[in-house]
Amino acid sequence: MTDLRLRLPLARVRRYVRRTGLLPFTDPKVTSLVSIVAGAPISGSWWGHPAGQLIYQVGETLDSDPNLLVVKLWRGKLTLVHRRLWPALLRIGRSQSEWQLSGIEDASLKLLLHVNHHGVIRSDHLPPNVPLGPAAFRGTLRDLERRMLVLTRSAHTSTGAHALEAESWNAWNARVRGTAPSGSVSAAELAIESAARRLTPAVDPRKLFPWGRTRVHLPP
Repeated sequence: MTDLRLRLPLARVRRYVRRTGLLPFTDPKVTSLVSIVAGAPISGSWWGHPAGQLIYQVGETLDSDPNLLVVKLWRGKLTLVHRRLWPALLRIGRSQSEWQLSGIEDASLKLLLHVNHHGVIRSDHLPPNVPLGPAAFRGTLRDLERRMLVLTRSAHTSTGAHALEAESWNAWNARVRGTAPSGSVSAAELAIESAARRLTPAVDPRKLFPWGRTRVHLPP
């Protein structure tokens, strides 16, 4: 793959996210990273599409972009969020609102306390006081991720394999040298929803995000 072939879609995606504030990785009904790179929306999996390799390369490159955060947000799926919306995202993530804690299991709460205390926990280096094996850790962590209580990402191990890493909002904010959010949680939610409205003006944007859906509708 030539540098030019990668550079052009990267520039288009960055320009779009900079303008809108956020962008779903894939969504057949609105503009997404996939549709920008492929030139048109893709229904179903994009892996088998002729542009699949290019989509993967663009996604991998943007995952380390200092002005973008890739987080599960839009319809519970991967979403690119521009730096200017990070304070709002941080305010929501750290709020421990009712929708984040309603129905949460004890294992999830215990893991949340460990992540908040240690800052970062990896599936291949679990502290002795975390009573979970790697498989249970992943399942519990996914629950916290859906509730936006922690951030997750894939990390390379010394053997070349992948480990799942959990990071607290405070640790992430310190790592990216962010600023303390101001304003209410409602104002932060409105900022995210306003950005979403630019992508889908005919849909109530609140329904796209976890704080606007009930616990039972959170995606698996």
